[in-house]
Amino acid sequence: MSDPINQAFEAMRAAALKRNGSVPSLNLQGGARRRAASAPSGLGDALRDAGDAGARERVRVPGLAGEELDARQRSGSARRRRGIPTGPDGRRIPRRRDVDTLGSIVNREIRQRGWAREIAGGWVTGHWQDLVGEKIAAHTRVEMLKGSTLFISCDSTAWATNLRMMQREILRTIAAKVGPDGITELKIFGPKAPSWRHGALHVAGRGPRDTYG
Repeated sequence: MSDPINQAFEAMRAAALKRNGSVPSLNLQGGARRRAASAPSGLGDALRDAGDAGARERVRVPGLAGEELDARQRSGSARRRRGIPTGPDGRRIPRRRDVDTLGSIVNREIRQRGWAREIAGGWVTGHWQDLVGEKIAAHTRVEMLKGSTLFISCDSTAWATNLRMMQREILRTIAAKVGPDGITELKIFGPKAPSWRHGALHVAGRGPRDTYG
């Protein structure tokens, strides 16, 4: 009858080979050597032959600590040759991700201090010609930003009408440049009409009329 320990090792070897893995060599087991020496000659020879065959095979079992350590050491050596910093275990040193960039710090300060709309208004004023084109910019001017409303004056009623027809497109362009919550409305005015008022007393008329555009 076969030795139960030998049967156990054979079962382990068969299972490992099915998984394309390996088991420790039988010749490294001190107990197996002692049993082989004390066993009958036929059984002892079989155990020694199995141990020698296991030593020659050197099969790898996925998940063994020794195999993982060897792989880490080989990977660490390759990284050191490439100049990649590694730790004592050969793994790549992770990058620090808790350091804020200058842009994120500035954006956070802008949000906390409520400067987003003021900065948006300043950007629109400085880039008005880029937003509406050179021809329209020559006849219009950004007056001020109040809340989320941008006030624009035109040098004639015709240009004010044209700009009102374009305001949705202008707002979309502004939102794409400075964000959707900076400027949400345009107030467009025509030219200031001359005043015929003289003295402190006067009668209210029909209001300003654009007859010079």
